[in-house]
Amino acid sequence: MIGRLHYATIAISVLLVAILLTASKIVTKQNLAPLKATVTYHDLNKDDSPESLSRIENLGVLSAADKDTTNLLYRLPNNIQQPDHPLLVIKPGHLNETSLYKLNNGRLELISKSSRYDFEAAPEFMGFQHEYKLHSHAKEELYLQVKHYRKVVPTVEIWEYETFNRVDNQYNQLFTAIFFGIILLILVNTFFYLIIKRKEYLLYIFYNSTFLIFLMGSTGYIYQFPALSILANNKNALFIFLCLSMYALYSFTQAFLSTKKLAPIEHKFLNVFRVSMLVFFAAGFILSPVPQLVVSMTNLTLVLAFPLYLWLVIKLLRQGNRQAFFFAIAFALLIIAGVCRILATFGILPMNFLFSHGFAIASLLEATIFTLGLADRVLQIKAQRDTAQKEFLESTQAYELQKNFSTLLNNITQKLHNTKSHDYETIVVSTFLKDLRRRIKFVSAAAIYQMDAKVHIYAASGQERQKFSQVIRDNSLQIKRICDLKTPKRLEADIIYEDMFIIPVAMRRHEWSCLILEVDDEFRPTPSMLDFLQHYATELTRCLLNIESLRLIKTKAETDDLTRLLNRGAILERLELNLVRAQRNKDDLSIAFVDVDNFKSVNDRFGHETGDRCLKNLAQLLIDELPENSLIGRYGGDEFLVILPKINKLEAKHFLTIVSDRIIPMVVENQRCEYTISIGVSELKPDTKDRLQLIREADKALYASKDKGKNQINLAH
Repeated sequence: MIGRLHYATIAISVLLVAILLTASKIVTKQNLAPLKATVTYHDLNKDDSPESLSRIENLGVLSAADKDTTNLLYRLPNNIQQPDHPLLVIKPGHLNETSLYKLNNGRLELISKSSRYDFEAAPEFMGFQHEYKLHSHAKEELYLQVKHYRKVVPTVEIWEYETFNRVDNQYNQLFTAIFFGIILLILVNTFFYLIIKRKEYLLYIFYNSTFLIFLMGSTGYIYQFPALSILANNKNALFIFLCLSMYALYSFTQAFLSTKKLAPIEHKFLNVFRVSMLVFFAAGFILSPVPQLVVSMTNLTLVLAFPLYLWLVIKLLRQGNRQAFFFAIAFALLIIAGVCRILATFGILPMNFLFSHGFAIASLLEATIFTLGLADRVLQIKAQRDTAQKEFLESTQAYELQKNFSTLLNNITQKLHNTKSHDYETIVVSTFLKDLRRRIKFVSAAAIYQMDAKVHIYAASGQERQKFSQVIRDNSLQIKRICDLKTPKRLEADIIYEDMFIIPVAMRRHEWSCLILEVDDEFRPTPSMLDFLQHYATELTRCLLNIESLRLIKTKAETDDLTRLLNRGAILERLELNLVRAQRNKDDLSIAFVDVDNFKSVNDRFGHETGDRCLKNLAQLLIDELPENSLIGRYGGDEFLVILPKINKLEAKHFLTIVSDRIIPMVVENQRCEYTISIGVSELKPDTKDRLQLIREADKALYASKDKGKNQINLAH
């Protein structure tokens, strides 16, 4: 929005100036030129005087004491072709004083006087040039005296009144367009500063405002406004505003080009120029009028700044700085026009229209390009800020997503620990899809991947699995093509499949994989949603691929190497879970410690290999004879812990008695190796606090069996 407003303002400014420039017809034609006349003058500051002035008796009264001022006496021609309304015009308009005299009986008599600093109303012509209407003095011998506080070479011309009025109107149109365009740009940038609060805008407004006043004064436009007579009547006003605008320009340059960061050495030189302008600015307040030496030093300082600006722009352009590009364009014409204006001031170049007013035209172009540069800078900053915000948002979302996945995976891991390995896929898919349903609305879903020419399909139920199997059979080629393109897309198939949305997953070790969502017609995923779905589908597929490894890891971590039963840690964990479940559901629960009698004697007599065989046989017997929901683990050495869910201690004793009765002796090297077991049983009671209490009661019952002669079962009280 801001960029478009900038561009609209610039377009309006350029269009306005182009129209008014065309309408004003600045190029001077033959019928818009002054009358051809020869005007001679004498410097009254010189002691000698030409013979033509010897008959003027009061010539000495016009002489000035200060030799460094301008004091010229012009003799107006009386042999020109007189127009209907001749007009005497003296330029430049900032001359201190001009006086028109007529020669009467050898003495000069004052007809009219004009001063720059004593007007009370808007002047008739732009620039408040010194003008005298001569039609009432056509037959008189006229003289013009020009005074100025410093040396200057004025231009004295005689115009036909209507012709000069037409030229003045054209100049007025031109500078009205220029200054209106600059004011418009100042107002627009003020508006943007109030919105954006960027330092560059404030410095630009400061520079352009002070420079506008300087331009209006130097072109004479300021004299069209009596309200600004305070500035117009001050001899140092132009000098003061020139110094102030240059100070603002150097400050704006530092901020706009980021010189402190990108060009620190040049930044220090710019500080020197800024301080110099402040010194000259202070001199304009203290010294009135400002001495010519100070003015020359100011002009010299401005000229010396041009090479620095040129070097700075080239250096930053080589660094790829976009603001330097706008700066170079803005100052190309302005610097050329400024140099020409200064050279014309020193008399090196003629003071024609181009050198006199080209600086004002270049100023509008400079202001326009700077506004465009500021717009571009703001858009760059906005783009950088948007990019940073997007990166921050994406990193935040990625972090939140990773945190959510971590929570989800931890939840799945806990469930898998309490689930048999053949149910792992069901747990993973149901947990993932349940979590996904909280985020996105869909009807059903299935995770699919192909490995070793076999397609694996995982859905929340068997019915859904069959449905998605049919989807794959009917659309396998299209699904594979979408997966190869790695771009989420809706199936383009018969109406029965138009609600299927394919989310490809990029994974290794298999031919292709995806998540298929059955959605409704209102499903319109955003790019961020698709990114999320692909990330989600990738994690789900990765979990499914890792399940087999998880099975092996879990089995190895929880299994006793010798008996292939649960180890001590795993059986105690199962006991804790079953105890909590039984207490919550108010179910029966029994546990039993099973210990081999005289196991040390078996090892000592028949060897450890026979002892290991004894433990393996007992483990298999427990698996074969106890109920299917029983959990059996090797508690340590020759001791086993049995968990019997939903069984009381009497029922447990029944099953364990069968186990004890069916122990078969082993034959080792033609010798009969007999062994028996002692068992202690405890059950869950209303006052049972924790698993430790159950274990202590079963352990106490086991020792009672040992004390009573072994090979028996005792129940805890």
